[in-house]
Amino acid sequence: MNILIAGGTGFTGRRLTKSYMETGDQVYILTREKRASFENIHFIQWLQDDTSLPDLSDIHFDLVLNLAGANLASKRWTARRKKEIVDSRIQATAALLSIIKHQPQKPDVWINASAVGGYPPSYTEIYSDYYREEHPKRASFLGRAVTEWEKTASEVEKLGIRLVIARFGLVLGREGGAFPSFEKVFRSGLGGKFGTGEMWYSWIHIDDLVRAVRFVANDESLTGIVHFTSPHPVQEKQFAMKMAEKLHRPSLLTIPETAIKFALGDKAAAILDSHRVYPEQLVSHHFEFYFDTIDLALNDLID
Repeated sequence: MNILIAGGTGFTGRRLTKSYMETGDQVYILTREKRASFENIHFIQWLQDDTSLPDLSDIHFDLVLNLAGANLASKRWTARRKKEIVDSRIQATAALLSIIKHQPQKPDVWINASAVGGYPPSYTEIYSDYYREEHPKRASFLGRAVTEWEKTASEVEKLGIRLVIARFGLVLGREGGAFPSFEKVFRSGLGGKFGTGEMWYSWIHIDDLVRAVRFVANDESLTGIVHFTSPHPVQEKQFAMKMAEKLHRPSLLTIPETAIKFALGDKAAAILDSHRVYPEQLVSHHFEFYFDTIDLALNDLID
């Protein structure tokens, strides 16, 4: 297969690239940096404008993976940073669309990353893939960002391409994402819960995410919003307790929500907002999670 990826140099993108490379597929990565291609990995330089996009009309892409976007975890969410977070996603999506519009033969499927953090925070609501708000409340920054990104991606359907909106949960892996920071804090003995610890974390092991992406890409009946999360979300206090247990460290501290908000500003929403999500589409299509519980995931991730 020929696969076109935006965001292929990030944590999730690197793991997906490695997976497809190992099965002999040709991976084309849209990047702002000039990089030398090797084996079956091809880097395509893009300078955030349509004029810099190369003509790839002679390549038939079977799959498009849109994972692009400025890192949510790095830097404080100033007004400027918020604009970068949104613009980076919109611009990369528009660039991919521009490439695909010029393809004589369109891809079979386009998988567009998104986030469960776009749902309204709730301690009681359980969000399935089929949840639809009667009166959408997108007052939060993450909610607005998700809405804009998914709206831009929806243009894909006008081209007759199967579109999957992949709403990722908290991705757990050794090489990136939030887990290395969590592990460092707990190994130091400074782990604990945030506020009441009642907020729900909908998470997924990176290995299951990679396998789920490939599963969805190959199943023509899967379309629309798909949750990439374990079927067993946990509350933050449970996550903290399990981390401490696996690392043989205490989990005694309670960090007040006010302190977190003061330290992180608007970015505090990324760890304080509660989202209890269920991956109904993956479960109903019989996707097998290798790490469906937090115990199994942490057993694998912690030496």
